[in-house]
Amino acid sequence: MATVNLDLGGLLNDPEKTVDQSSYDGDTILNARALTGNTTLNITNTTDSPDVLELQQTISIGLLSTSTVNLGENANVKLTGLAGVNAGSTFNYNLSDGSTLEMTSNFLSLGLGNTVNVDLGADATSTFIYDPTGINVELSGYPNLTGVTAGDQIQVVGATSGEYVNGDLIFKNDLGITVGRFNADGLDPTQVTFEGGSMIYACFLKGTHIATPEGEKTVESLVAGDKVITASGGVATVKWLGHRTLYKNRIPAKDAVRAFPILIKKDAIAANVPHTDLIVSPGHHLEFNGALVPAMMLVNGQTIVQQFDRRSFEYFHVELEQFDIILAEGVPAESYVDTGNRSMFQNADEVAMNPDFGPAEGRPNVEGLVVAREGAVVEAIRKQLLARVELLTGAKRTQDAALCVEVNGRVIQATPEFVKEGVYRFELPANAGDVRIVSRSSLVRDVTYLARRDIRRVGVGLSAIAFTDSNGRHDIDLMDSRISGLNQPQDVKGTAMRWTNGSAVIPAAAIQASGKATLELTVLRTYTYWLDSASEQAAVKAA
Repeated sequence: MATVNLDLGGLLNDPEKTVDQSSYDGDTILNARALTGNTTLNITNTTDSPDVLELQQTISIGLLSTSTVNLGENANVKLTGLAGVNAGSTFNYNLSDGSTLEMTSNFLSLGLGNTVNVDLGADATSTFIYDPTGINVELSGYPNLTGVTAGDQIQVVGATSGEYVNGDLIFKNDLGITVGRFNADGLDPTQVTFEGGSMIYACFLKGTHIATPEGEKTVESLVAGDKVITASGGVATVKWLGHRTLYKNRIPAKDAVRAFPILIKKDAIAANVPHTDLIVSPGHHLEFNGALVPAMMLVNGQTIVQQFDRRSFEYFHVELEQFDIILAEGVPAESYVDTGNRSMFQNADEVAMNPDFGPAEGRPNVEGLVVAREGAVVEAIRKQLLARVELLTGAKRTQDAALCVEVNGRVIQATPEFVKEGVYRFELPANAGDVRIVSRSSLVRDVTYLARRDIRRVGVGLSAIAFTDSNGRHDIDLMDSRISGLNQPQDVKGTAMRWTNGSAVIPAAAIQASGKATLELTVLRTYTYWLDSASEQAAVKAA
């Protein structure tokens, strides 16, 4: 791992430096070494590099200092160390639009007795991540937070709940232990919303076309008072337009399914519906013959996919004078309804004191409309959409896992001898080395009629691994940490099983066979897989 030493004050008249995050790869640790009492480090990101810049700060021993770090737009900095600091020093961190600052326990545990100020930028949307793992929060001091506005995110690793009390933001884990605490005077308590680490997004992506009496308009161009066409053919009036920009590097992995956009490709639902690609948030409800179904429950991996690779995206939501179903790229979709989440929008303060916007009342009961997130209604819809995938793309679903192993680039098929159902044997050459278990694979939610949020990639479900050589039969522990490409174990009617991800690797060190060997895989379950290409389908038929 490369280290770059940055002398922030080699000359007494040069206490300020600027570095570009884009100049350092993801393995770089930037050591900011201060030799004067007051220093400033500006960090830019001119090419919007996705890498996280790890920053260590070293202050001359015996020096009571003020160190300022300014993060430019889209800068992404992780504070991983602090050295040579006496109590009484001050550390200022100023964030800009799209920037992310993460404080790790290695930084926090060495900063006792110092003042830490974090300004999230009053005119910016930024993220502050606080990871106190392994330290006593009550002894580490409380960072001061300023510039907190709608759209900003504060994430505390290990927290499951939070509250705002007497000007302090307090985060606790599932045992009720405080794992994060910040001085944040002046926040409007009505705008402070904790969701236990979970985020809810329900909006259209910027650029989505909404049907209006004058023709389609992009959602971001709508303003209060504009008219839109409803799915029933009526006309409704726009009351408010909420918006929020999200950044990939500030979305926790556990919230990814509920945050990243859902792409519904042209014709995915029916002929000319949508009439062009439609992108919505996962929680946005679409209407199917009176059933309102979240977009996340429709994903099939082919014509309806989740875009986890988007680095940033801007959501919009249209609130009408009365809740209704509007048309987005020809798809019936719900208008915004305040369920207590208005504060998630960056422009929520526009209506905070407006008497026309009362307390959240939730989605109204509308005759003929029901919300369906699982069960028979959603299963029927998914069944229709999966059938339409085959019609539109030619892709087929198969339960043939096409299981084989690969050794040194050579594919080895199972021996034809039948042992017992679910047991596959592969003849390995002497000194085989690593063995790769190869099969078709699918994301769990993509190919089933059931409404699932499970995005594990599964190949085959193994309940046992063994090999036989000249010294006899040897079992390989399914929980052996040396085996890569396995999902977490699960209990199947009393039997431990682990799904492969379609490309699991058993290292040579786990086999240590003497000469030629026979690998034995016990497959307890297979899944359903998309068979995409015509050539692959032909190969299956030929086999």
